[in-house]
Amino acid sequence: MTVGGVASDVALIVIYNHRYDRNIEVVERIYAGRFSNIFHLVPFYDGTKENVIAVYESSYYFHGYVAQGYRAFAGSYRHYFFVADDMVLNPAIDEHNYARVFDLDDASGFLQELDSMPGEKWPHDRAAVTFDPFRPGVEIRNEIPSPEAAATVIASLGVTNGPYSFRDTYFAGGDYGMRNIVRQVIRFAYDRFILKTDLKASKYPFVRSYSDLFIVSATNIEKFVQYCGAFAAAELWVELAVPTALVLTGERIRVQSQLRLQGRALWSAQDLKLLDTFGYRLSNLLQNFPQDYIYLHPIKLSKWNVD
Repeated sequence: MTVGGVASDVALIVIYNHRYDRNIEVVERIYAGRFSNIFHLVPFYDGTKENVIAVYESSYYFHGYVAQGYRAFAGSYRHYFFVADDMVLNPAIDEHNYARVFDLDDASGFLQELDSMPGEKWPHDRAAVTFDPFRPGVEIRNEIPSPEAAATVIASLGVTNGPYSFRDTYFAGGDYGMRNIVRQVIRFAYDRFILKTDLKASKYPFVRSYSDLFIVSATNIEKFVQYCGAFAAAELWVELAVPTALVLTGERIRVQSQLRLQGRALWSAQDLKLLDTFGYRLSNLLQNFPQDYIYLHPIKLSKWNVD
């Protein structure tokens, strides 16, 4: 139980990529009655709500929010359940059944997947090849496992780290317009000759995963927080940092493919048509949430009638 909180096995920590103070009350209404201990990690927050924690980091590295906010949301929980503010969890999921839904025990957590690197047509491969935990000013050499130790842990999960190609690193989005070609050639020259990066391999091994929902056990939360802070200091892209940090703690990780319910990401215009069904009324969404989905994401609350 956290100070000022209620006895519960889990803390729900909501991560805000941007400062949307007006969404705090809406998010609390969504999860009220389902989670007794709710915390919000909000960049540059200067309000007075005790469960809203101010953080100071780029949203590209929101794992840094976790490291900065940990002391404020730490408590006697079994798990720490992190979710994006623009993600809506299935209303059937609560503090009483979350462990059953995600098939968790006291030393296991959840990630969306455990993907290898480089990513297939993934626009953030550049973040992997330019990551340098040993450059001057980034004092994390002794804060994370050595590359060799990390590689052993990661490989034990069947995750591979293979060679990178120029095309996939700089043109994963398939944009071969002249403006983008010039931009990417400049990036390549900077990475190769200024950063002196070996563009065929990364200096550190990684795991890749969608990171807008993840669960960490109390057993490994302090190691996880340490690694998240180190990776944020070195400006490692979040969808590499969060899964790699969690894997390196030794956490037993459940992934979505092992669960009965599945998440639903809404990235394309066709995907977003699903939301038309609810008339962009939040009450309608919560009352008629698709039963087979763990979550829907993203749900931009500013576009919804939340009355």
